[in-house]
Amino acid sequence: MLKRNVIILFTLMMSFSSSAALVKFSFEGKVTDIDNIVGSFWDSSVIGAKISGYMIMDTERAIGGREETSYYWWNNIDSDPGALTTFFEILGKSYTLSGDYDYNAMYDSYVTDEFLEYGGGIDEYGDAVPDNFGLKDTEQHETIVNGEETFINKKFAFGISDSLIDFLTDFRPVPGVGEPQPDWLQEILWIDDGTIDNGKSGGGSFDYYETFDDGITSRETVADAMLYFRLNQVSTQQISPVSTPNSFVLFIIAAVMVVFRFRLR
Repeated sequence: MLKRNVIILFTLMMSFSSSAALVKFSFEGKVTDIDNIVGSFWDSSVIGAKISGYMIMDTERAIGGREETSYYWWNNIDSDPGALTTFFEILGKSYTLSGDYDYNAMYDSYVTDEFLEYGGGIDEYGDAVPDNFGLKDTEQHETIVNGEETFINKKFAFGISDSLIDFLTDFRPVPGVGEPQPDWLQEILWIDDGTIDNGKSGGGSFDYYETFDDGITSRETVADAMLYFRLNQVSTQQISPVSTPNSFVLFIIAAVMVVFRFRLR
């Protein structure tokens, strides 16, 4: 399991610039519901199961959003390289959303569709707005083999808030940027212990959509499914990007694989 996670993390980090300032949003929670609109992508056994994983953000690519009000900032990254990659596990099975498909060469355009939210403070009526932020990552791609086309669209999103504790810093000016921006590199530790009236709320969803076209009959929807979860912990950690697999990194990965192969014998 650890060997696989090391390789996946390395692969996801490869998609970022070597000069990027990266932050890892780790999360844990529990699956609360599923909805198989078409097909049976999810089994009912996942309800109540633990979900854990992380989103990696390139904070440089996240810059450029709009301060809608003094207590709300947002950024819809749609026609530029994405700022997010995602990995999570449920019942030992892993799922990823990488940045490999942000650019669609077939249509010569970006299909990033990421959304970042951040807020908190006092609104125009003098009421308190809980500190909160949300992240949405999207991966969509199509493959054509022998005239048969498969299209897959995956969306992963989560958000957290706290109405009692100010756990986020205010927007801040950034040189060369017209509007104030969130400090995504700040240290965050958000824990919901489940007690009543603790002011915390956190959750998210994963949307999986797949179609198939054999080139003869009409396109068929293979799967259209939603999964919902509640979060109990989110934390951040700054990490270093990997631009190319130098010899030392390759040696470390090979060593991990050898150790785990030996232990499995």
